[in-house]
Order: sequence, then structure tokens, then C-alpha cells
Amino acid sequence: MLQLALLAAAAAPISAVWGAAPPQHDWNTYGNARFEFLICFPADLLTPQPEADNGDGRVFVAADGTRLEVWGTFNAQNLTPAQVLAAETAHITGEHGTITYKASKPGWYALSGTMDGKVFYQRGLSDTVRFASFRLVYPKAAAATWNPVAARISECLKGAKGT
Repeated sequence: MLQLALLAAAAAPISAVWGAAPPQHDWNTYGNARFEFLICFPADLLTPQPEADNGDGRVFVAADGTRLEVWGTFNAQNLTPAQVLAAETAHITGEHGTITYKASKPGWYALSGTMDGKVFYQRGLSDTVRFASFRLVYPKAAAATWNPVAARISECLKGAKGT
């Protein structure tokens, strides 16, 4: 059985930034045994695809083209969340994306913005041994549906405590 624990306390909930609580959905949980993390997802909106062959994560897709990608990685380079945030920011801006929000604290990082005409929100948790991360990418026109979902997913991502 996975021994999961909360990591660092979250920053101000993104629901405070993006508005009201999400409408009722059929929330399920995906657990990743290899990297010991849990994440919730609205099963009425997202369909899980098969887990990656190497066991590092899973993709969930919606009828409107929205994608939720969840993955774990070992922190072999001993990176801080701030260093991962800087690398992700450079990658996204290098691909002509725009970052509208970014933050990091010990134990987590988050960023959001637009890329290829879509909105994205990404968050990662770290326990120094591994990162557990997700990225939700959705059409700008569907922001009223997906912004509160992003807030809920962000709040329910739980990583493993390192040993």
C-alpha cells in the first residue's frame, strides 16, 4: 500500500484567483504506484488513457480537446521547485507561450498561461526524492468550465513523502 503524505502547504488556493468552487462533478482518483502520488479528476469530463508503459503517469482527455497530463519523475539532479519552475518557464516562453502566473515555495511550484491558443495550468510537488506533477491544457473558450476544475485538481494533488 502506498504511504502517501501531504507535502508543503499550498499557496493561496487558485480558486481564490479563478473564482467560485467547481460545480458538482463525478470525482475519481488516480494513484501512481511508481512515484507514489494521487490526483483527482472529474470522470464525467475526462477519460483516462492507459498508463504509460514505464509507469510514470497517465493522460486524461475530454471531448473538447482538453488534456490532463499527470506524471512523476525522480529528482536525480536534486533540483528545487524554483529551478524546475525556471526551466519550465524557459521552455514555454521558448515555444512562444506566455506565462501569466508563476510561483514556487519549498515543496511545490505552479505556473499558468497560454500556448498555441490554449490555457494551461501546471503544478508540481517535490519531496526532494521525486516530483509529482500535472498539466491541464484546455481551450480558452472553455475557461468557465475548466478554471474551477484546475483549482480542484491543484488542491487534491498529493505526493509521497521521501525517505
